[in-house]
Amino acid sequence: MRTTLPMNNPIDGRVKVTGVLALTCNAFAVFVLLATEFQSGGHGEMGSFYHYTMVWTLPFAAWGIATGIGLLRAWRWARISTLIFSGLLVAFGVWGAVASLRAPGGVGTTRGELMILKTVLTLLSLIPTAAGLAWLVFFTRNDVRAYFSSGSVAHSVRIPRGQ
Repeated sequence: MRTTLPMNNPIDGRVKVTGVLALTCNAFAVFVLLATEFQSGGHGEMGSFYHYTMVWTLPFAAWGIATGIGLLRAWRWARISTLIFSGLLVAFGVWGAVASLRAPGGVGTTRGELMILKTVLTLLSLIPTAAGLAWLVFFTRNDVRAYFSSGSVAHSVRIPRGQ
C-alpha cells in the first residue's frame, strides 16, 4: 500500500516546482516549434536545417513533458529521467562553454569585443550547467530517493480493499 507524505513536505514542493517547470518549458518549446514551422519558408539550407532539427527537438520536448507529468505524480522513472536529463544539461553546458572559449575571433573584431562576447557566451552556457548540477545533487539525495520509492503523491486516492 502506498504511503502519502504530507503536502507541506519541502521535498514535495521542490519536486512539484521542477515538474511544473519541465512541463511548461517543454510544452512552450513544442508550441514554438509547431507555430513557427510554416514561417521557416523552407527556402534554401536554413529551411532544411530547421526541418531536420525538428526531428530530434520534438522527441526531447515530449520526453520533457512526460518527465514533468511523472514528477508531478511522483513516479519512480521520472526521477531517473530527470537525472539523465540533468547529466545531459551538464555535459552540453560544459561543451558549450568550452566551444565558446575556443571560438576564433572575427576579422573586424577588436580584442575587447571578443573578450566580452566570449565571456557572455560562456556565462550563458553555464546556466544550464548550474541547473543540471543542482538537479543532480537534489535528485540523488537519500530523502528524495525515499520520496520516489514510497510512491507518495499528495493527491493520491486510497482504494479500500474488497471485503
